Amino acid sequence: MSIVTSYLRLSAEYRWMLIAAFVFNLGFYMLIPFLAGYLKQDLLLSATLVGLVLGVRSFCQQGLFLVGGLLADLFGVKKLIVIGCLLRALGFCLFLFSQITEVLFLAAFLTGFAGALFTPAAQSYFSKQTELSRAQMFALVGVARNGGELLGPVCGLLLLSVSFDVLCVVSALPFAVFALLFTVLLPGKQAKTSNASVKETSKEGGVSAMIAGVLGNRTFITFSLIMSGYFMLINQISFAIPLHIVNQSGAPGDVAWVLTLCALISICFQFPVTRLCERFLSPDQWISIGIALMGLSFATLIPTWPYQGGVLYYLPMSLLAVLFTLGTMVSFPFIMSQISVLAKDKSVATHYGFFYLFAGVGLIAGSAVVGVAFDYASLSDDLAWYCLVVIGLGTAICNTLFMSTRDVHSQIQTTSPTTSK
Repeated sequence: MSIVTSYLRLSAEYRWMLIAAFVFNLGFYMLIPFLAGYLKQDLLLSATLVGLVLGVRSFCQQGLFLVGGLLADLFGVKKLIVIGCLLRALGFCLFLFSQITEVLFLAAFLTGFAGALFTPAAQSYFSKQTELSRAQMFALVGVARNGGELLGPVCGLLLLSVSFDVLCVVSALPFAVFALLFTVLLPGKQAKTSNASVKETSKEGGVSAMIAGVLGNRTFITFSLIMSGYFMLINQISFAIPLHIVNQSGAPGDVAWVLTLCALISICFQFPVTRLCERFLSPDQWISIGIALMGLSFATLIPTWPYQGGVLYYLPMSLLAVLFTLGTMVSFPFIMSQISVLAKDKSVATHYGFFYLFAGVGLIAGSAVVGVAFDYASLSDDLAWYCLVVIGLGTAICNTLFMSTRDVHSQIQTTSPTTSK
């Protein structure tokens, strides 16, 4: 079954949600990669202030995912998706007034908080469709997001050549438009389910009951803790690799080459790879294999490569990009689908919110470990790569040991949607 056929099998609201996933990443990556440069070079703000602004945006998104998940389970995912879209549009438009420090921080807050609102709600919504398996659904989501991430910077660069104001407005438009579309297009059936869930939850203690339910789900907490290792790795293509290229006196275009290759591979092969994986082995086994591949991909940079120019110069980086992306393609859809499975379809958005807290910790820890490894490169030029290989293999081993038990496997097999469609 092709990706187009699978897409067409989905009901209208899920097709629109996938289009939104593409357009949202397109809008986000049109603006955010160029924001720091504009604030520093055009508005002449200090590097400290720029760092604080970007930090506020990241913290408000990662740190408030739990709030967004709780609100989605309490009031329904549709409301949170619509509100999140409106806040993201408003936040992007407020960057028009970045010369006013208070407004700049408000824009950063709204932009981050918007993501915290609609991301857990959207993931919960995607997990509830029944036409495809959860893994296939999240594979389609990954393709859509990678497409937006690939085209976003290109469109942003073109718009920035006109003016930053135009860039802000155009980046905000997709979110405003989809807020209106979702108000009309998203059906009430999931909202009704959410309302029923709210009434049931209220009787059982409301927010406290939902949090207690998540914290009492030991299998889910263990899984989230282990997957922080996945997130320690996932950010290294845009963090460790640029640092390495700078240290090697490489060109900025080398970074773009790696990022573009990763995105293209994922867009072209994510869905068929996921369908192939579903025919063999179990989700927990593919998660372990994928994370191990992600870690081992950095071993391609350990041998000293003699070529400093020409086509052969790009061979190690290209091999890294292929192996790393293959690892993410094998693991990502199953990781995202396992969250709703382990949640047992109760307070799913809250579980996603909790999961993203662990993801945030993993992102920070990964950057810290790699940063320290580069600072202590005098001990070994390849210390960062050794650390990443160990993180990948260690995470894969932990997942195999703790998430492949008979009880966990039985739970996964009995709660996952059928993959035979």
